[in-house]
Amino acid sequence: MNLRWSRILTWITLMIVSVGGAVAISVQMVRVVGEPYIGASEITGGVVFLVGSVCLAVWTVWAAPRMLTHQGVAADAIGVALIQEPNLWFPGRTVRIPWDMIRAASEDVVTTGSGDRRTKRKFVTLSLNLEYQKITAPSWTLVNREYPDASAVVRGPMTRVRIAPGNLWQSRVAGVIRAVRPDLFSER
Repeated sequence: MNLRWSRILTWITLMIVSVGGAVAISVQMVRVVGEPYIGASEITGGVVFLVGSVCLAVWTVWAAPRMLTHQGVAADAIGVALIQEPNLWFPGRTVRIPWDMIRAASEDVVTTGSGDRRTKRKFVTLSLNLEYQKITAPSWTLVNREYPDASAVVRGPMTRVRIAPGNLWQSRVAGVIRAVRPDLFSER
């Protein structure tokens, strides 16, 4: 499952806002330099916004290779592969997780906020049989160690890998894993 363009609209928006903001602030500062009503506070405010816009532009350029690289989730007879290939200055991150290391898989929804500001984020979660270790996983995954409560079916510490491809791609990612190992998904 190819996730290459999953966050490209966010990246394009940030790039346009940061570069446009930096250019607009620079033009405005050059245009009003020397005017009698321009004081130190106006110059300081302009410089702060200019530096912020330039920092955002630098970050979007730094993040560009990880947005534009080939990335995705694959499942085969060996296990699950979380792939983010190298591109320009981004070294890439690929993790292969064999099936015998995966205890369970689930589709999860986390709701944040309240009232009109409620948002839902969808994940595919893999519960692993191994102790937590520093896993260099793709940037759209979260890896952490968890201790299930006493009522949990699975006992002992586990490493949980949350694949966060975005709400539109969550069911497709789950489908890729379910196509090979449907037994990992427990019905709730």
